Amino acid sequence: MLNRRGRSAISATRNTAGRLTLGAHPGRTNALLLVPVGLFLTTSYLALHIGVNPDVLRTRAFPNGGSAILALGIAAGAEVLLAAAFRLHDRAVVRGTYNTVEPGALVPPMLRPFLWLVVLPCLAGVAVLTSRVAGTRGPLGVDRAVDDRLVYRLRPFTGLFRDLTQLGSPLGVGVLSALLAGICLAVGQRRAALLSITGPPLAGTLTEYVLKPAIGRQAGHLFAFPSGHTTGAVAVAAVIGMFLLPNGPLASRSTPFRFGMALLAAILASGVPIGLIVLRYHYATDVLAGAAVALASTLLAALTLDRIAGGRGTGSVSRFRGPVPPPHCSPAPEPAAA
Repeated sequence: MLNRRGRSAISATRNTAGRLTLGAHPGRTNALLLVPVGLFLTTSYLALHIGVNPDVLRTRAFPNGGSAILALGIAAGAEVLLAAAFRLHDRAVVRGTYNTVEPGALVPPMLRPFLWLVVLPCLAGVAVLTSRVAGTRGPLGVDRAVDDRLVYRLRPFTGLFRDLTQLGSPLGVGVLSALLAGICLAVGQRRAALLSITGPPLAGTLTEYVLKPAIGRQAGHLFAFPSGHTTGAVAVAAVIGMFLLPNGPLASRSTPFRFGMALLAAILASGVPIGLIVLRYHYATDVLAGAAVALASTLLAALTLDRIAGGRGTGSVSRFRGPVPPPHCSPAPEPAAA
């Protein structure tokens, strides 16, 4: 059993973690207020303009009530996830398990708690869309609204999009993954090379051979949901984005190199999905689900590799130990030797 001093220490640690959540970071208050408000306004605007308005929530008195409730739910979910991420971060700091430096890390330690702000919404979005399209044929209402507008505006560029979409094919993803792995090995980043050569192909395989047959949405005679080309292309883009983060495996490369890699990631993440819609290969919801699967699977793979490498003792060089003093406060001086 814990003695009185031990219980007091645990209580003090918990109280310190609670104070760190907002007190030591005034910017967090702004984030907890502005992010949900921004999501609510953006979602409600887009939902009204592309026809996302669940009929079950529509009433005569509130014809757009479904869009408002959908936007409110997304904003509330973001608020909860953001607060939870701050809490996880602070608990790691207080317990002394927060790595400030981790050579070869795929995701900077300071960002790991916040990855769940991406992973969980992606998984939830795929689950919701799956419930709507499983075993069906043809587009949803949102597909008609988005697809027709994109085709109308971008039809002159169909030749360009036909070439771009090949980057998301199994061959294109395999070549890009191998090239990225080779770059990582050339700069001594073996963990990054492992993620490069395995992450995007595995994400594409999961989509093509597990999710598509299981969900069963068809376009013509082929399974369409989620989009395999989108999954592969966005997975490569996500890997590149992780590598370019501060302290990432490729963050120290030259500015022209990083700019070129960022441009490639932007093309993969936007050009390929839009091209698939413009060419009528996929519906908008197929593409959206493919991107969500790519982000969730790639981030989870990166976290797993970092966790395995950290467990083998290849991780931190320095750590925070114990409760962190509030900002603008100097640490207490060491007592003079007797």
